[in-house]
Amino acid sequence: MGEVGTPGSAPGPERAHELLERRQQALCKYLDASADIASTRIRANLTGWKRWLHHLPGAPVATALNRRDALQRDLAVHGVGADDHRWGVLSGAYVRSLGTAVCLEVTLAELIERYEPAAPHWVRQLRVVDAAVERVRPLAATGDRAVVVELTEQVLAVTRAAPDDAARQQLSDHLPGVLRPIPADIEALRRSTPLVEVDFEIYADTVKLDGITVNPELRGAGLGTATLQHLCRAADAQHLHIVGQLVPTFRDDDSAVPMLAEWCRKHGFTVNERLGGRIARTPSSVQK
Repeated sequence: MGEVGTPGSAPGPERAHELLERRQQALCKYLDASADIASTRIRANLTGWKRWLHHLPGAPVATALNRRDALQRDLAVHGVGADDHRWGVLSGAYVRSLGTAVCLEVTLAELIERYEPAAPHWVRQLRVVDAAVERVRPLAATGDRAVVVELTEQVLAVTRAAPDDAARQQLSDHLPGVLRPIPADIEALRRSTPLVEVDFEIYADTVKLDGITVNPELRGAGLGTATLQHLCRAADAQHLHIVGQLVPTFRDDDSAVPMLAEWCRKHGFTVNERLGGRIARTPSSVQK
């Protein structure tokens, strides 16, 4: 049980390093383009006569602005502004196997198009969030974490106000695991999507967790951890124990089981590596 990769996929640390490197490259290009706009405007102002010529379509200032705007879209594609190895509203990456980026902006665009006729008031709220995330990414990447807290609160608000469970689930997937709304029925957390698979069965007062499988291209971003946190919170709310067995498939060396065991312990599981890697978690409502 754990964050599982496909055979031959890059180990977690290597994949995480690749994500962070692309994120840094996207940010550097954007900051360079922003600086170029400022210098271009200064040069235009210094020319004095007919400075407005520099702002016409195809002129230096307009060209610099267009380049900056194109690079700003790349900030979303590479999850610029997100916390390293921790899933949140700014997390994301381009997933080659899907041919698209996994990020909040893509989800917002899909929801706006789908729900505008039926839920126009809610869609107006989504547009506000969409404008906010565009502004927040470069600020967060340069150290302003307060704006991330504000954006997270906005996303949580529109998630709770979603017109149906499908829309609520899509937005919830972008929230940290400790903030995702808990469904009335824990069965709703069983998933099988191209991004993450959650496989479990419920017996009396126990959840038998068979696995949490994360798309190999998103490993290292914290999605598996957020998914497990959400499941644990839902189990706590319904006073359910969680049991399972460590069967790592994301790597085949001797460190696999200890790594997975440590991951489970961080989320309140007791682990017995000698008995086939059995794990168990008591709900917070039950005294240990």
